Amino acid sequence: MKVNKIIIAIMLLLTPALLSGCFNYNDINKLTFVTSIIFDEEDSDKIIVYVDCIKPYRSSDEGEEKARRIMYKGEGKTAIEALKNVNLISSTRLNYSQNRAYIFTEKAAKSGIEKYLSLINNNQQLSIKPDMFIYSGDISKLLEVSSKDEEYLGQFLEELINRNKTNPKAVSANMNDYLSKVIEEDDSFIVGSLKIKEDEIGEKIELSGGAILKDHKLVSNMNPEDVISYNVLLNNITDGILEIANPQNDNGLITVEILGTNVESNIEIEDEKIKLIKNVDLKVTIAEAQSELIVNDEILDYIKEETENLMKDYLVSTFDKFKKEELDIFEVKRLLNINYPKFDIESPLLNTNLEVNVKVIIDGSSLIKDIL
Repeated sequence: MKVNKIIIAIMLLLTPALLSGCFNYNDINKLTFVTSIIFDEEDSDKIIVYVDCIKPYRSSDEGEEKARRIMYKGEGKTAIEALKNVNLISSTRLNYSQNRAYIFTEKAAKSGIEKYLSLINNNQQLSIKPDMFIYSGDISKLLEVSSKDEEYLGQFLEELINRNKTNPKAVSANMNDYLSKVIEEDDSFIVGSLKIKEDEIGEKIELSGGAILKDHKLVSNMNPEDVISYNVLLNNITDGILEIANPQNDNGLITVEILGTNVESNIEIEDEKIKLIKNVDLKVTIAEAQSELIVNDEILDYIKEETENLMKDYLVSTFDKFKKEELDIFEVKRLLNINYPKFDIESPLLNTNLEVNVKVIIDGSSLIKDIL
């Protein structure tokens, strides 16, 4: 089972100590390992932390590793007080070496996460390597859904991120990335967004777009389509799909699969106006067609043109959306500083227009067969 992975990791961590005689079975039974930390706030400004833990234990008679899951809740006026108050209800010492995620509720993120950074950055027990997320929704629902799963929350999120590294609808960042980025003058930063997906199959935690932090506060959200555009413009995309209308059937769609992209970025200044130029080369293939599709030069030209227009519309629309919100997630200011270090203008993003040139190459076009 997947649960055993983290148990094995913990046992490997403790193996040197066991061999040296520093730990025995009773010592192992007195340790509890944290896999994720959730930060939340109440209207009274009280800080709440939820600590998802695994408590391994080993019987000296059976010699078998087992574990059970424990969720602790601590409250306090500060994050460190809330975390320390967890110790008042835990009979074993908490070990943070296996922590995989920092999760901030939407309420905590809107209030500002700066109050938590000192704890995370300066506490020797806490690492800055774990991924960070913003959770949108009822915290009780997150705890309920995660408690039903056989995986520990931190382990689940780590594997979810690893499985979706090339997914254009996903974005991820760890605490180290965030702490490095926010020292810059423009400190807008995108982290993964979590929500509960409910359908007839059940309830699951899913990656759902991104969340934008500025000045340590949640200021905007990105839907999956926004994230695709963001990843394309920053050349972070290696696969994905686009859907266009099938001209040979009024009710059908053609699915175009992205095989790779190459993006060149330039920035120019004309009459105190800034032009951000993105030249996007898109390599695609026809993945699927609903109903009949007779492939010929005419249909290939149609697919190429429609895909180019669709991608251009996506990119310009997303850029304009966050331009209006004055969120420089597309690094206009950084490119200006590199190319025009002496150029000074108030609100450079608001004075920037995006020019997108998309070139689509249909891979293996001569080998694509009709779909009947």
